[in-house]
Amino acid sequence: MAFYAVRQAASIHTAHTRGAGRDARRAIGRQAVLLSGAVGLAGAVLLAVTAPWIMAAFGAGPRVAGEGLLFLRCVGPYLVLLGCLIALGGVFEGSRRAPVLLRVTVLGTAVQLGPAYALTGFGLPGVCCAMALAAAVQCAAAGLLFRRDPAQEETGVSSVRTG
Repeated sequence: MAFYAVRQAASIHTAHTRGAGRDARRAIGRQAVLLSGAVGLAGAVLLAVTAPWIMAAFGAGPRVAGEGLLFLRCVGPYLVLLGCLIALGGVFEGSRRAPVLLRVTVLGTAVQLGPAYALTGFGLPGVCCAMALAAAVQCAAAGLLFRRDPAQEETGVSSVRTG
């Protein structure tokens, strides 16, 4: 949920600055990604370290606890990348480019399915790897689309629509 809080703040801040006639999307995007990346990294480390206690708290049997422990330790890269993507999404939303995010999400889902199926031979770590790969593709796509935002190249023409 911390990622969505950063996303909401980035969306509001982006819309506010654009409404005031300033374009601070790059700075807001960079700050949001750094903050969410740091939160994601802290969460990934926390999950990896506390995984045995988390599984014990749920009273899982040894086999389920082992798989849960493995998942909590393998999901870290996905968590970090997803946090960055969610945060950057706030800048897209605040600048009226939310449909771009839908396309990136669909792309990520499509990318995840093939590798997840192909990597099932490696078990749960293979599926976690596919999740991280899809999140990396989504982050790369969102980053490229963010940098190539045609509205950032405007020369004095406001892209804010009314009505």
